Amino acid sequence: MHLIPKPSPTSSHYLSLSLSLLSLSLSLSLLESRMSGVWVFKNGVVRLVENPANEQASTIRRKALLHTPTNEVINSYASLESKLTRLGWERYYEDPDLLQFHKRSSVDLISLPKDFRQFKSMHMYDIVVKNRESFRVIDA
Repeated sequence: MHLIPKPSPTSSHYLSLSLSLLSLSLSLSLLESRMSGVWVFKNGVVRLVENPANEQASTIRRKALLHTPTNEVINSYASLESKLTRLGWERYYEDPDLLQFHKRSSVDLISLPKDFRQFKSMHMYDIVVKNRESFRVIDA
């Protein structure tokens, strides 16, 4: 007669724990394979955004620079330059990669990207701060 040793409570506990860990590991692997995207923390909540480009496009409002005296939205550098020139700003040609304006009566310098498509809200706010009575940033 062959005797099979009776498992001790600790060995069955280890077996159960090992199986639980294996199951957890497989579940996490399966979950990871399904998850692709970016984790976003907003308003105290963390969530997975599968396509962050679409998410940003739907939640970020485009901004526009408004010339308040004429109520005209600035849609080109030519339009902006004419407005700034009337306010005493002069073109500054020091850096060929930037469109810059300087006002002789101050130390202020407005630096903008050469390409109008790269004209962002931070550039708009820079113009507003230096010309409070003439420009405003609005939601487009």
